[in-house]
Amino acid sequence: MTEQDKTKKVEDVVGKLKRITETSIRKENYRKALDAITAAAFILEEYNQYYVDEKLEEYVKTIAKALVVPTYGPNEGDPSTILFYDSFGFDVRALALVYMHALSELGYRVIYVTKIESKDSQPELHEAVKGGNVVWHYVSYENREQEVKDIAALFEQYQPEKAFLYSTPDDATAMAVFYAYEGIVERFKINLTDHAFWLGHDVFDYNLEFRNYGACVSVKYRGVPESKEIIMPFYPYHRPQKFQGLPFDAEGKKIVFSGGSLYKTLGDPQNRFYVIVQKLLEKHEDLIFLYAGTGDEGEIDKLKTLFPGRVYRIDERTDLFELMEHCTIYLNTFPFIGGLMMQFASDAKKVPLTLKSDEARDENKEILLDQDSIEYDDVDSLVEEADRLLTDEEYRTIRGEKLKADLISPEDFASELQNALTKHRTRYEVQIKDTDTAEFRKQYMVRFSDKTFRRVIASGNKKTLIPDFPDLFVKKAYNKIVKKENLNN
Repeated sequence: MTEQDKTKKVEDVVGKLKRITETSIRKENYRKALDAITAAAFILEEYNQYYVDEKLEEYVKTIAKALVVPTYGPNEGDPSTILFYDSFGFDVRALALVYMHALSELGYRVIYVTKIESKDSQPELHEAVKGGNVVWHYVSYENREQEVKDIAALFEQYQPEKAFLYSTPDDATAMAVFYAYEGIVERFKINLTDHAFWLGHDVFDYNLEFRNYGACVSVKYRGVPESKEIIMPFYPYHRPQKFQGLPFDAEGKKIVFSGGSLYKTLGDPQNRFYVIVQKLLEKHEDLIFLYAGTGDEGEIDKLKTLFPGRVYRIDERTDLFELMEHCTIYLNTFPFIGGLMMQFASDAKKVPLTLKSDEARDENKEILLDQDSIEYDDVDSLVEEADRLLTDEEYRTIRGEKLKADLISPEDFASELQNALTKHRTRYEVQIKDTDTAEFRKQYMVRFSDKTFRRVIASGNKKTLIPDFPDLFVKKAYNKIVKKENLNN
């Protein structure tokens, strides 16, 4: 598909989903309306050519008024209770664990709400808040209208004074509930997806950004008032795990490690991530390349052919920190960098070598305090630094120690979070500057494919859309069974 074809197809499909939403709202079929909004928002996140869709926001607000009627008012909530809504439901990935640990340490009663699929699959999160006052609740995404009612019922049951919204970009149900409690509950959004489209640009009172880039995008492109922006850096939470070993004999070997969803290494016309790996493997015969993550393995397989027994891919693991400790250097993904992986590498005293984009784009900045020290303008300069790190152990140690010392500590994180909750600011200054995301958004246009529509619309929890998109549901089922298509790639 050409860019023009992609744009037209997105406009056509999103337009159709909006019409379905309008009709469903008129008929008070809010379940179908929410399914259509969710699908449209997910497509716009994958497409990522703009950051706000006011029509979708209007639909969510209309549904919120229809389905949620708060029974308690301003200043009537429990100041010791915080509701934490988590769309993702991950265990150690992303930011929920970091925030939950801090809130527990600060002594709040936390009402944690996530999807039913995550029940009994978050052992690290439970361990992180052990001894704290946490109440666990799970909701189903199968019927989004019922989910709105279930989440609202938890607000009514516990009457929190404050609530956290930690949501996927397409979570229309959570947005509807948080809209409904405007002026009643003080709402804090944790902006994990600061680089992409998401619903709910005015569903919060304060926006917790982990870096100024996110604040700039929120203010310039989403229309969020600067007064709502709070900078809240994070750290890579982990507790000691038993090391699960390596898929090869590491005796006498050095390891260059990388990880994350494999799409983060694809889309660069020059294929520079894999060029770097190839150069390093050619120069260092005792070097092994290890990648932890899933997705399109085509380029990994090419390296396996070139370097038999020296290239390995594994799934993500719970012992990520220990795995990082057993490696020599970390190579950041490119053209999409991995922010949390950079922090894990720094915490493990491994230098996360990072290739700058051609435009030195702002979206790749502010993950680390001294990020300039690990960024390189071109392949050759990065490979040169990797050579030194691989051959000079003393230099490697000094660099690793410095990076670890620059990370925010768990104690400081909790202290700053309390400042955010009570004073609506932290010691980190919000700095708004002109930010151009045009080049960055081009990467999304390149990656966007027709299969996005099948993956997003024809899903098991959007069955209400079958009559409107029968071809997508049939094609998805056919491709899965006959062609063994994996839509997660």
